[in-house]
Amino acid sequence: MAASWFSTFLGRRAGLPTSLRAMRVVSLLVPLAFLVILTYLDHRRLLAEAHADAARLSAVAKDHARNVIETDLLLLDRMADRIHGLGWTETLAQGAATHDWLRAMDERFAHISALQYADATGEVLLRSDAWPASPVRITGRDWFAALAGGAQVSFGTSLHRPQTGVLNFVIARRLESADGAFLGAAAGSILPDYFLDYWRTLTIDGRVPFALMRTDGQILIAQPSEIESLRTFAETLLPDAIGGPAPEDVGLRLVRLGARQEFLAAFRQIGRYPLLVTAVIPLDRIFATWWHNALITALICLAAASGLSFATLLACRRWRSEQATLKALHVEAARREAAESGIAQAQRMEALGRLTGGFAHDSNNLLTAILGTVHLLERHLGPDMDARAGRLLGAMREAVNRSASLNRSLLAFARRQKLDPVSLDANALVQDFAPLMRRAIGEGQTLVLVLEPDLPPCRADAGQLETALLNLVTNARHAMPEGGTITLETRRARLDAVLLQDNPDALPGQFIAVSVKDTGLGMDRTVKERAFEPFFTTKPPGRGTGLGLSQVFGFVRQLGGHVGLESTPGIGSRVTLYLPESDAPTPQRHAAPAESGWLAPPARARVMLVEDDPEVREVASQMLEDAGLQVTAMPDGAKALDRIRRGEPFDVLFSDIIMPGGLDGIALAEAARALRPGLPVLLTTGYAGRGAFSSTHAFEVLSKPYEQAALVKRIGALLAAVTPEAIAAGGS
Repeated sequence: MAASWFSTFLGRRAGLPTSLRAMRVVSLLVPLAFLVILTYLDHRRLLAEAHADAARLSAVAKDHARNVIETDLLLLDRMADRIHGLGWTETLAQGAATHDWLRAMDERFAHISALQYADATGEVLLRSDAWPASPVRITGRDWFAALAGGAQVSFGTSLHRPQTGVLNFVIARRLESADGAFLGAAAGSILPDYFLDYWRTLTIDGRVPFALMRTDGQILIAQPSEIESLRTFAETLLPDAIGGPAPEDVGLRLVRLGARQEFLAAFRQIGRYPLLVTAVIPLDRIFATWWHNALITALICLAAASGLSFATLLACRRWRSEQATLKALHVEAARREAAESGIAQAQRMEALGRLTGGFAHDSNNLLTAILGTVHLLERHLGPDMDARAGRLLGAMREAVNRSASLNRSLLAFARRQKLDPVSLDANALVQDFAPLMRRAIGEGQTLVLVLEPDLPPCRADAGQLETALLNLVTNARHAMPEGGTITLETRRARLDAVLLQDNPDALPGQFIAVSVKDTGLGMDRTVKERAFEPFFTTKPPGRGTGLGLSQVFGFVRQLGGHVGLESTPGIGSRVTLYLPESDAPTPQRHAAPAESGWLAPPARARVMLVEDDPEVREVASQMLEDAGLQVTAMPDGAKALDRIRRGEPFDVLFSDIIMPGGLDGIALAEAARALRPGLPVLLTTGYAGRGAFSSTHAFEVLSKPYEQAALVKRIGALLAAVTPEAIAAGGS
């Protein structure tokens, strides 16, 4: 059977030419050779990286340990110098002072747990962490025995606090009399966590076991979970590790524990001291990575072998395969083109948003100056103003109001308008607003509501949502000059990252979809790409501004939502607003409060006006003074803040938000409130980005352009909320 399969594989029965049969043999041998070579090279690479990591980690750990030990030995020398020439009786006579000195040295070094003196009998006489020292004998400690035997420096472990059982690393120095007799020891206890915390920072996952041990195999510091394995390493390696070519670099050893456990251990001696730092890398992780890479390589080679081995059998289907490949390439190219087009469209819309927002800011400043001038002219001319002058001023006022409305549309598109998003029921809003929409579309069209029951609440500004729906319904009516059906539908939808790839304002998740569908003329591709651009319209001159869809686009994007547009020429269009789903309960609707009357500010109330635009500053000053207020006008926030700090008397701060000099209106208001708690503050802006109307500050904002009545009314309301005592305090 194997021979028959091999004969079939070679294509002898099919009469394949020698070249194709050779190609099939090569299709097996070449992937197999690649598999062997790549897995071999990957094995060598991973082992080399492990050797390099072990060498690097042990070298870094050695340098750290050497610095700590040499620092502590210098400290022990200072301890020896402290009692040099004194007997223990004289030392204990100065016990309190010596204890204070030890405690001061202890507190200077975070890694030291305690410093102590012990006499030749092993009794601890002085400790930095206890006064007087508890009666403890350390005769049984191996490090003390080494000092008594003549060693100048010794290393070991000690129970720092018996009740906790914490083993501290101890460095001790021999104390001798003038004739060389053993007097006792000066010792320092080092917290193991100082080393353990540092070792954990040397690797990303902190899984490489480190240890500090003596050359006789005694482990001094190690991770608790690794002590048994490291003790086995010490027993296995130390007899062979010591006595290498260089005491500073003991080197690397490959250790096998049991049948399957292999580890790569790096031992480095710390200077001239009988201490070793070890870094141990388990090879099972390296081999697991190697097996994973080998499996992937094998799968790739198997796929390559399969593709090559059956290439000749697929020769008769070459044309079909090529056509399928070309089709797939066309689909991918179309997908890429659509994605690139969407990204380019998003970038173009963002650029238009920045442009229109900046234009609205400058334009609103100009409109504020013009509107204020109109008001001042009307007040100046008074009742004696002739009819022609009244008509001209009225026309100017109407032009300013229309320009301000246009700026509001541009700010909506630029996502810089003031919103009041709340949790609302989209179905209830549509049902309540349906009568007005039916009147707007007239009798030639039919409005049909398709509302999904039990719809969760969405997060939106109710007024802006109604305006958006009215714009969409009006556009749908214009798209059906001969009549038709407009379907307004609500439903729950989920948008993923792919659908939102060109929308940085929205996050994937659950949305409430509100769509308006018509059976009108539809749009071609060119019109669809520009449908949301401001001032773009297909209507005849005088029939539209081209700002309806751009307002809808900016409003929904500012909420963190998404706008979808589907349109087919001759069939109709569908615009879908995806509004973020809200977790908050829907508030009950109440009747709008009645508009409050005029609140006149106190006579001769003092206003600090901060405005960088000279024309706007001049007009605003005139309007405030015309209302009977005292005005101190400042050109920027820095100068205004300086006047406030110097105790400038005033009752209310009225400031523009965007100003030069690095101190905007919000920052100025916060600084002024810090100096004058409870100070009434009114801010104004023609465009201040997304933070102007944010809840991150608690200041009232008056949009530009504004009239004198609105300005004075807002200032009067602010001052009315301040007690007379606070007003008197503001002038002090």
